[in-house]
Amino acid sequence: MSGRLTRDPDLRYLSSGMAVCEMGLAVDRRYKSKDGEQKNDTLFINVKSWDKSAEYCGQYLKKGRPILVEGELRGEEWEDKNTGQKRTTIKVNATRVHILDWDDRSGGGGSGANSSSGASSSSGQQGRPQPRTIEEPIPEDDIPF
Repeated sequence: MSGRLTRDPDLRYLSSGMAVCEMGLAVDRRYKSKDGEQKNDTLFINVKSWDKSAEYCGQYLKKGRPILVEGELRGEEWEDKNTGQKRTTIKVNATRVHILDWDDRSGGGGSGANSSSGASSSSGQQGRPQPRTIEEPIPEDDIPF
């Protein structure tokens, strides 16, 4: 799914040293109603990325940035401290996160996306992150050949 970040990513480290990054994603769906009127629905989705992918997201992503997320849905349960009721939510456990823009012309990304981070792209331009995708290993039974 693709969308725009609704807030700056929240990068934290677990006691084990593993990085985890939580992000909010707004996914728009545009369609025509039966009477031909253009409609727009927005779905807000919480996303978690882990390890090196989490660190990459925490460093290069900012509110408003368009991204593409691949992953699996995970349910989470907790008890509301105020009401005592059981609550549930569904999050995307990201296996891949792709940045959909590199030059920040779309209004997202803020100054952190293009600030001088010491990384340079293969074209030799300074200050831009190298285009890359951090992903989990693909199980052999998922390879189509």
